[in-house]
Amino acid sequence: MRANFVQELAGIREAVKLMGEKTTLSVITAVNSFAGNNVESAMRSRQYEKEVDSMYKEIDDRCITTIATQQPAAVDLRFLVSTIKIANEIERVADYANNIAKIVQKKFPRLDLTALDPLSERVIELGNMAAGMLADSIKAYETNDADLASQVRERDAVVNKLNKALLKEILNIAMANPNNQEVVLEYNVAIRYIERVADRATNIAEWVFYVATGFRMRDKKS
Repeated sequence: MRANFVQELAGIREAVKLMGEKTTLSVITAVNSFAGNNVESAMRSRQYEKEVDSMYKEIDDRCITTIATQQPAAVDLRFLVSTIKIANEIERVADYANNIAKIVQKKFPRLDLTALDPLSERVIELGNMAAGMLADSIKAYETNDADLASQVRERDAVVNKLNKALLKEILNIAMANPNNQEVVLEYNVAIRYIERVADRATNIAEWVFYVATGFRMRDKKS
């Protein structure tokens, strides 16, 4: 029975890893579709989100069933409860990617994006930074690496700084030409979604730190 339990925990960890990798791909694809106004890429990102949603439901069920049937204690219970939280964070990230892709599919075809084209590279930079944080938080989960989790959390400040700079540039464009208001609004929404990816990656890192150490990250730093 114990061998089967250990095997199930390893299977759950692997499933979360795969879910995280799929979600990271969805974010990168969505951001690139947004920056390049690529509808086909947006469609791929939305398909990834559907797959992630199915993966999340399976992982949630497996964790709950394992808790109910195996009655794990101490470290194993902490791992399973935290995994439920982490899987939920990943699923929310996939939702953000889906929402960005929907803007490309449903809003961009009727908008003039010319004024905001110069921001494309900065958007990709922000997206890559957020996706990198997500990828590393998943790697930290896979390897139970508290140090890597701490590094992910520290990188959130850099994303926030770039996000604020981008939002300022978008505001300047809006003020310079009132006719760009609608496309500026969509850009503003997408940038905030990308920033939220980094926030969710930070949340995942904090849960990983808790699993690995038994301490809350904020408590340990205080």
